[in-house]
Amino acid sequence: MSAITVGKKEFRDAVRSRKLALLTAVFALFTLGGAYLASWAGDLFAEVDGEGAQSTTELVLALQSPAGFLVPIIALVFSYAAIARERERGSVKFLLGQPHSRREVVAGKILGRSAVVAVSILVGFGVGFVGLVVFVGSVSIVDYLLFTLVTMLFGAVYVCIGVGISAMTRSTTTAAVGVVGLIVLFWIVWGSLAQGLLFWREGSMMVDPMPEWFVSFVSIPPDSAYSSALSVVLGEGGFAMADVYQTERVPLLAEPWFGFVLLALWALVPVAIGLWRFDRADLS
Repeated sequence: MSAITVGKKEFRDAVRSRKLALLTAVFALFTLGGAYLASWAGDLFAEVDGEGAQSTTELVLALQSPAGFLVPIIALVFSYAAIARERERGSVKFLLGQPHSRREVVAGKILGRSAVVAVSILVGFGVGFVGLVVFVGSVSIVDYLLFTLVTMLFGAVYVCIGVGISAMTRSTTTAAVGVVGLIVLFWIVWGSLAQGLLFWREGSMMVDPMPEWFVSFVSIPPDSAYSSALSVVLGEGGFAMADVYQTERVPLLAEPWFGFVLLALWALVPVAIGLWRFDRADLS
């Protein structure tokens, strides 16, 4: 129960934050913009080939980009200082002086801040849903709810990553550098490294079919795992890396269902390392 108590306090403190309102508003505007672009693209294709009908999967593809970009930012902004700020201010000793163990504090931080990110996603996707109904006119509520739930899971994974990094560090500055470095790794370095290795091994970046190791490598980051998980719950292709890059045989890491395994690992490993460091930290 101590973890839940900490989580409730974290949620109450964060939900009153102007920062949450601002980031949620930005997210809502992006999803609304994605809904408009989805309807605009449908009208354009209708003019070109006479096929204007869009499935909810196609609409979700239009909203996945803002979600994949903004949800990690929102989650990391609300989690990177979760423990580091307490250590920096010395208030962590007061917190641990109450009947909370270090593990319960970490778990409570994750619960509370995941709930905050979930609220932001619900508001943003609520606006996006209204936009889709207004601009497009027909949306599968079940598919949209599944999309929302997987995105909330995705946000919780990034909260775990942020809290894990926060638990490893002594200051918010170090934690901020860590999460920025992680974003750069996932969004820039990982893909560039994959393309560089492909050119080095194959002599070209235009290979058909793509080698299995390449598809496996680009399927590992949490953003790719999120896409794979969406492919499973929506029962449609077009999301997972195995659909983007054609291979002779889909490797295990690129299997859509394995996206859930990768998301679980991205959530658990940083938390485990962070808790290990936090348990051994001298807080005096």
